[in-house]
Amino acid sequence: MDSDCLIKVVKSSLKEIVCRSFAVTIPPAVKREVVDEAGEQPDAILVMKNIQKKLLTVSASSKSASKGEEAVFEVFQSSRYDAICSDDKRFIKRLRLYGIPYMTPAVLVAMMLKKAKISEEEALAKLESLAPMISDDEYLTVKAFLKNWRRS
Repeated sequence: MDSDCLIKVVKSSLKEIVCRSFAVTIPPAVKREVVDEAGEQPDAILVMKNIQKKLLTVSASSKSASKGEEAVFEVFQSSRYDAICSDDKRFIKRLRLYGIPYMTPAVLVAMMLKKAKISEEEALAKLESLAPMISDDEYLTVKAFLKNWRRS
């Protein structure tokens, strides 16, 4: 998961359920961006607590990419992960170019619904909490999926 995605997941109160539903790994560069450089910000404290509780894993990456997206890309290529979670449009274009599977924060909500980790009502509420931070296209697409998911 990159910094942008992690911050949106935290701000929309999705972090706990996402961390319990998926094995979430962040590279040291993302931890540095979100926790170490943020000081005593409430979001940084929450993320640090999840790292301490082992709900969020910091990879033991030997490479030292300075930017979160580069570090996420390197960690993904050096280990076995199902997808990268990001909401950065330029980074997503790069992932598409390389054929790397990815998810956005809104797609995480849809996946949790499909995996029966949350109810349809919870999924719609979580999507609403993300709405101010995601594009209208993504919001409308995921909302349509949530309302029709049993038919697919």
